[in-house]
Amino acid sequence: MRTRCVALTLALWAVPLLARDPSRVAPASAPSSAAVAPEGEPGQRLEVTGVVYAADGRTPVAGASVYVYQTDARGYYRPDNAMGNRDPRLMALLRTDASGRYAFTTIRPGSYPGTRVPQHIHYEVRAEGHGTRIFEIVFDDDPLLTEEIRTNAARPGSVYSLKRIEARPSGVGLVVQDVLVGSS
Repeated sequence: MRTRCVALTLALWAVPLLARDPSRVAPASAPSSAAVAPEGEPGQRLEVTGVVYAADGRTPVAGASVYVYQTDARGYYRPDNAMGNRDPRLMALLRTDASGRYAFTTIRPGSYPGTRVPQHIHYEVRAEGHGTRIFEIVFDDDPLLTEEIRTNAARPGSVYSLKRIEARPSGVGLVVQDVLVGSS
């Protein structure tokens, strides 16, 4: 329990520092869709789509920066470093389109090797005049997901977003992740 509390404290302390990293902001010319994991990357294929909305939950935000990153199916951010999240191999920098939409293809990430950390995809979303939202998608069928995380994910503004992977005939799972950015 103490280890989990220390890890959570360090993670929450680091979030504001990471949020200021300019390499985590998409250039103005970034596309609204991309491949996070290239074709042939081992793992369950996923398509993640969504809309970034203003605080009212109805107004799409055009031009929002969406930075996503994750581990590979083995739980490694880099082939030689499971914890190399400062320079992840599987990542994308996106800008939402005129309707606030974004999309990416990827694979289902693995849990960090030797841990009980659930599989997750990191998000850092920021929009001028709307602030920044940092969170991670976790998957509802992940056996490492605790009741504590499930309960936390149900709270508005949580650092977790609990998602179900929708099966499709193509075999590529669909995840819909809309994002609400608060006013700054």
